[in-house]
Amino acid sequence: MKKFIIFWKTFFMMIWDILKTMKSFKGIMALFISYMIFHGWAVLFVLIGTITNQPWFTVIGSAVILFWLGPGTPAIPIILLVAFMIKRYLFFEKDGPFSIKDKWRELNEKNNKDKKN
Repeated sequence: MKKFIIFWKTFFMMIWDILKTMKSFKGIMALFISYMIFHGWAVLFVLIGTITNQPWFTVIGSAVILFWLGPGTPAIPIILLVAFMIKRYLFFEKDGPFSIKDKWRELNEKNNKDKKN
């Protein structure tokens, strides 16, 4: 159980560090566009369906939202990956190389060091 908790703690710390690299206007826009591609349009469907009293919009939007919030769906990593690609190849912003493997290794070493102390 402890390994499970450490894994998720490390995972969310890595997500937070990745999000901190997206501080620029182009980074925030890339995150917004990526979110709208995968999840945001479903939120708009629910809002439109609720306002106009159209059950079809509400059902479709709710189904998509529940799918992405379900266990085992890689919503956050996919949104971040697409946001990085949008930022780099659509907005031509290059911060420098960012390696997820190196970040994961760094956070695991930090957790191991904290565990020893």
